[in-house]
Amino acid sequence: MRENVGGADRLMRVVAGPALLALGYAKLGGRGGTLPGLLAMLSGALITETAITRVCPVNEALGVDTARRIQIR
Repeated sequence: MRENVGGADRLMRVVAGPALLALGYAKLGGRGGTLPGLLAMLSGALITETAITRVCPVNEALGVDTARRIQIR
């Protein structure tokens, strides 16, 4: 797969991913539902990974490429 995440999209992922990780970690720490915490951590990890590698399988499936310019095939 080629890089398809860039610019503002990547910046949003860099902010949202760790925020979801922290939210999930906080939910797991108390008596709050552990399933929502686990889902938040999983989502945060995946979003952070796509920001680091600049490759998003969902963007690829939808034909979106924000690394070059926004285009929908």
